[in-house]
Amino acid sequence: HVYAISAMAYDGVAARSVGGAAAGVDQSILVSGESGAGKTETVKIMMGYLASVAGQTDGVVVKRVLESQPLLESFGNAKTVRNDNSSRFGKFTQLEFDATARVGGGDPP
Repeated sequence: HVYAISAMAYDGVAARSVGGAAAGVDQSILVSGESGAGKTETVKIMMGYLASVAGQTDGVVVKRVLESQPLLESFGNAKTVRNDNSSRFGKFTQLEFDATARVGGGDPP
């Protein structure tokens, strides 16, 4: 389930040592599927959830990363039988968390 996977990834990033120091490790989530399976929507849900649990109530970073997708996708999309706007390439999206496990930045897909 998308929320459970997101929660486990956040727990890994936000982990603390016994003394309270940041001990989190980098996390990766691979979202795959056929054309039209909902990969883009799944990533939107995950990023929104991660911003929420990280305490970013305004979601500015996540919003900016998500808003960049249509522009970037326009350079490599084509019409297919299943999807009028199918991507011809993979996407890599990165969210960066600061020492307090809050979203500190991100790189668009």
